[in-house]
Amino acid sequence: MEKRPIVIDAGPLLTYLALQYLNSNDTPKARRDQILREIRPGSPIDEPEQERLRQLLRQPAFTTAHVIAEVLKLREKSLLSRIAGEFRRHSLDILIGGAIREVPCPIEEMCREKDFRQLVCDYGIADAGLIFAAYSMRALVLTDDRRLFRSYSVHQDYVIELLDNYLRQPA
Repeated sequence: MEKRPIVIDAGPLLTYLALQYLNSNDTPKARRDQILREIRPGSPIDEPEQERLRQLLRQPAFTTAHVIAEVLKLREKSLLSRIAGEFRRHSLDILIGGAIREVPCPIEEMCREKDFRQLVCDYGIADAGLIFAAYSMRALVLTDDRRLFRSYSVHQDYVIELLDNYLRQPA
C-alpha cells in the first residue's frame, strides 16, 4: 500500500493530545480511561491502540487551523475542560514542536473550486479544510466522523480512514 502523508481530524487529534497530556502527568489508569471514554464515546481505545497512535504520530502529521481551534475549544462540561489551561499549554507545546504541522487552508482558495465550496456548505469549514488539504497532499485522513467517511472515503487523490479501523489493522 502506498505510504501517504497523514492529515488528522479533530477526534483523533484530541485523543492523541489527551493521551500525551495524561501520560505526562502519570494520570492513574482509571482516570485516564474515564477521560478517554468521554472523548471517544462508544469507541474505547485500549493500550495497544494507544501505543499504535503514539507510534503513528511520531512521523509528521498535518492538520488545519480550523481543526486545532475545534480541539482546543473543549466542551464546557468535559473532564478536560476542568484543566483546560494546563491541557492547552501542554497541547500547544506538542502542536508547535513539529510532530503535527499546520497546513494553510484559506477559505478563499478552497472556494475557488465549486466542489470544495459545496463541501464547506455541506460539512463546514473544518471538514472541508481537511479534505482540501488531503486532496492537495494526496494524503490519508484519519477521522472519527462516520458521515464524512461514508461520503468521501473513496477518491483517487486521498484516502479517508476511521481512526478505530486504522488502529485495529495489523501493523
